[in-house]
Amino acid sequence: MSAAFLRTPGTVPGCVLRPLQASDLPAVLRLQARAYPPAYHEGVEVFASRLALAPGGCWFAERGGQAAGYVIAHRWAEPRPPDLHAPLATSGVGERDVVFLHDMAICPQARGSGLAQGLFRKVRAWAMREGLAEIVLVSLADARGFWQRMGFVADPVALPAAYGDGACCMRLALSAK
Repeated sequence: MSAAFLRTPGTVPGCVLRPLQASDLPAVLRLQARAYPPAYHEGVEVFASRLALAPGGCWFAERGGQAAGYVIAHRWAEPRPPDLHAPLATSGVGERDVVFLHDMAICPQARGSGLAQGLFRKVRAWAMREGLAEIVLVSLADARGFWQRMGFVADPVALPAAYGDGACCMRLALSAK
């Protein structure tokens, strides 16, 4: 990663990146519907539970006054990723020094603008401030190259079936950065 990537946590020209609010969740659902096939669509209660657990790991992006993207991340205590479509309990997830990056979606018009990298930098900066050692995520097949460019490596951990064929668990160690 370049030094500029590490020095500028979450700035993207032409975009406003701000903490996600509960009032943004309807826009999050609309962005999700544009980014993923129906089998991956999760309800507002799923996102609300993650936002309640870790507001510092949840960011919303606007471009030209319109919703452009979001990222949802939270602490996680289990060795395998959480199930899709299931709200999280408000206890027991903060016992490990791992962040689970649950979801990130960018509207088609903002792809290629650096917005995904900016949102990821917000999560990474939050994880570093919290003293967390690792970020874990599940990459769908078409996003694996992006996450590899961000420094993630594949982990052969078994995934819940709902993640689908071609999904891959990936990890990024923060302590070595």
